[in-house]
Amino acid sequence: MRGVHDRAFVIAGATDLDMLSDFQNAIARAIEDGTTLDDFRKDFDRIVGQYGWEYNGERGWRTRVIFETNIRTSFMAGRLKQMRDPDVVKMRPFWMYRHGETRTPMSPRRLHVAWHGKILRWDDPWWDTHFPPNDWLCSCGVRTLSRADLTRLGKTGPDDAPGALFRPVLDPITGQLTEVPQGVGYGWDYMPGAQWEQGLVPSALLDEGTPALGNPRQAVEIDTPEPISTLVANAKPFAAKPLPEGLQPEDYVAAFLKPFGAEANQAVLFTDAAGDVVPVSDWLFRNQSGELKVMKRGRNVLTPLMAETLMDPDEIWMGVARKSDPTDPTVEELIVDRRYIRVDPKTGIQVVFEMGQRVWQAITSYNPTTKKGEVDFNAIDKRRGGKLLFKRKGK
Repeated sequence: MRGVHDRAFVIAGATDLDMLSDFQNAIARAIEDGTTLDDFRKDFDRIVGQYGWEYNGERGWRTRVIFETNIRTSFMAGRLKQMRDPDVVKMRPFWMYRHGETRTPMSPRRLHVAWHGKILRWDDPWWDTHFPPNDWLCSCGVRTLSRADLTRLGKTGPDDAPGALFRPVLDPITGQLTEVPQGVGYGWDYMPGAQWEQGLVPSALLDEGTPALGNPRQAVEIDTPEPISTLVANAKPFAAKPLPEGLQPEDYVAAFLKPFGAEANQAVLFTDAAGDVVPVSDWLFRNQSGELKVMKRGRNVLTPLMAETLMDPDEIWMGVARKSDPTDPTVEELIVDRRYIRVDPKTGIQVVFEMGQRVWQAITSYNPTTKKGEVDFNAIDKRRGGKLLFKRKGK
């Protein structure tokens, strides 16, 4: 409902997350590559057949509603972001409602036709509930105008907003009586993309990453980390000691699991310093095939320090990143990751957890090093981005 769709991809009647992800990827390809409704219908038939989905409604109608609703709301969310850019608002502060901007509807809605050509200021509250699309398959749009444009149209200022008329409807979920503006479909009385664009959801998802972080995987910057030099200067020395070389891989993993009361093939749930619960298991040190990777990059001798990092970190960061599906590199999803940082002048540790629709796992624990074998504080600093969930109090 309304702004919830700024955060979640939804298809009525579809509850399988993998199926929804496949539909979402099909829509994303249409947006990025300009594929057509006919192309989407081929994807639709393939996905429906793969998952055995029994949907309501005739195929042609259902595919058109799914395709056009997602394409249209995505487009208008992008338009909204452009139109509310401060430089655009300064030069073109008036918005004009345009009926049938992208397609002349077969059955025009009476009020949508009445709103055609209405000019209001960009911040008029009327737009909060009437920014198109305003119903299923609505093709209305909005254009920006300058003061000179108003003069050419013979106007000295914007129009008065249409009267706020409402109609009663029953909420299909709660059964309670509510009201929606006349001329606007139930659930469509919002500005697509507004919550996303205003930062109520991650709003800086950039394919090239966040330049300030210098990391192509980290997509969102919310809090600014203090200089890594300050973190090192205030470092708390590790209490744990490195293990000797020459042990079996399983021995190094067991040394990590022991402080948590976990064992090989037996995970435990651990409540971290930010009060959140994460799974702890030997999968921190396994690859996608299940093989132990603890001996790589010198992490084997540092597993006790890695356990201390998770239990007593300097910082905990949460971020959003893009990651390819390991079973299909052409498919990407947005994952939430949690990064546990612990440093001292000689050692730096990161523990990373990832969670998405297709994956929820403790993904890695390692100590970044330079070619000379020294701790690579710059590599650690690149992962200090997103939302700071926890920070150890300074000296």
